[in-house]
Amino acid sequence: MASLVDRVVAWRVGSPFAAVQAWLSAHPPRGLPSDGWARGGNAITGQTTMTGTSYRGPASRAWQSADLEISTFPAGSETSMIRVDAVIVWLDPRPVPSGPGAHPVRVTVAGGCPRTDQGVTGVANPGAGLTGRLLPPGQPTAGLRCRYDGLNGHPWHLAAAERLTALAAGQAARAMARMPLSHPDGERVHCPMDDGSAEVLALAYPGRPDVDLWIKLNGCRVVSNGYISAAGL
Repeated sequence: MASLVDRVVAWRVGSPFAAVQAWLSAHPPRGLPSDGWARGGNAITGQTTMTGTSYRGPASRAWQSADLEISTFPAGSETSMIRVDAVIVWLDPRPVPSGPGAHPVRVTVAGGCPRTDQGVTGVANPGAGLTGRLLPPGQPTAGLRCRYDGLNGHPWHLAAAERLTALAAGQAARAMARMPLSHPDGERVHCPMDDGSAEVLALAYPGRPDVDLWIKLNGCRVVSNGYISAAGL
């Protein structure tokens, strides 16, 4: 779902515009902080013809944002209109599919880091159970970080390689697991500069092949396991 007006309610009130403005200002919605206001008017006469205030709703895993918008405007000398909009940006709980691309890399903890990631488009994971979560359940026993320069360093060269103990690998896995997989449908994203720098995080799990994550370090900072992706690192 994209951003939408969940519900619109309007009332005609038998009170002058100024009186309704004062009453609404004195009686804000209980428990909802104000997060913006608007005012419209006649540029020639200087008369205010509309006022509105937005109130922020509680946080929820179901939505990106929720606002209650209350506005009023005159409908005559002794009559006013009050309009209330509930505006919610819903989150789709399904992960975003993200394939490995045409030239994926496969990294294992035992095999070490490739010397370059030039031309790499993602990672390839042969194990199952990675279409609904970035990493499998359980605790990794070891890990490996391979960080690669983008165009601003030694292009596409390995900049750092770090072997992770079971404790450090577990911390890295928990950090990745906290990344939300939900997202607004139909959103438009404008990314900042991306110089191509990236990291591969390889984690070893008992009884299954190592699991790789492809981590973009700037631009749209995305993490992918070759099946799905998460944003907001």
